[in-house]
Amino acid sequence: MKMVLLYLFLFIFGSMLGWVLEVFFRRITVKKWVNPGFMKGPWLPLYGFGVIAMYSMCHLCVALFPDTMHFYNPLGNLFERNYTSGAVVSDLFPISLMWASMVLLEFVAGIIFIKGFHVKLWDYSNIKGNIMGIICPLFNLIWLMIAIIFYYGINPFLYVVNTHVYNFMFNNASGEVANFVFLFIIGILYGFMIYDFVTSVGLFNAVSKFARESGIVDRYEATLEKWNEIIREGKRKIISDKKETEKKRSNKAIIKEKLQELIYIDPEKQKQIAKNYDEKGRPVKMDEE
Repeated sequence: MKMVLLYLFLFIFGSMLGWVLEVFFRRITVKKWVNPGFMKGPWLPLYGFGVIAMYSMCHLCVALFPDTMHFYNPLGNLFERNYTSGAVVSDLFPISLMWASMVLLEFVAGIIFIKGFHVKLWDYSNIKGNIMGIICPLFNLIWLMIAIIFYYGINPFLYVVNTHVYNFMFNNASGEVANFVFLFIIGILYGFMIYDFVTSVGLFNAVSKFARESGIVDRYEATLEKWNEIIREGKRKIISDKKETEKKRSNKAIIKEKLQELIYIDPEKQKQIAKNYDEKGRPVKMDEE
């Protein structure tokens, strides 16, 4: 029961930390403040599961591998065994497990939201090497970098934080709950998050039904197609001046285009993918197939 409560703390901690990171990431990439995810509150459950998965992979390595195999930990005596203060080859095992668990978690979460809720929280369908638009080599590499950063920069200190939280929640001598207020706050947070999840799912259904029945979707698509035709016509008029325009383009624009060609299957397809999100960057419900 104690470990369950500790993991509940890890989940809510990771969910809220992930929300903060995503907010600033969207601010940097799309140049505006966006509430990420499909819930209204300050939490992203995918990150909560991610923290639990990576944290558990370290425990798994300690449980499966012999004591003669050392792992990195600058604080020493992590999980009651000796550790090295520098990186070692053995670190490849927990890092690989954490990396694989994050890729698998992203794939399973993507399937659940697409099939169960008809919502695409992310869309990699235009990135080369993608699988079902849910995972792709580019973001798999990012998950590897996150696993390395977590292992070397976060996990040792997170273990210490968990130790203090555990001692704060429980009395080591008697095993009784030591701080009811702390547990009450955790319970309140989970209550809000569960309520947020339930209402957010219902909101997707209501908004999608209203949009279809009122004809908003049809009018939006017709308007979008009209603007696309205007854009295509404009492109046809200036195609003769393409070579001259190419010379005047800045090096920055050329590099950006080359990166898009390297990453995306079809850079123009990103406009279609944008339909999966509203003007604030939040995902909208997809039509059922």
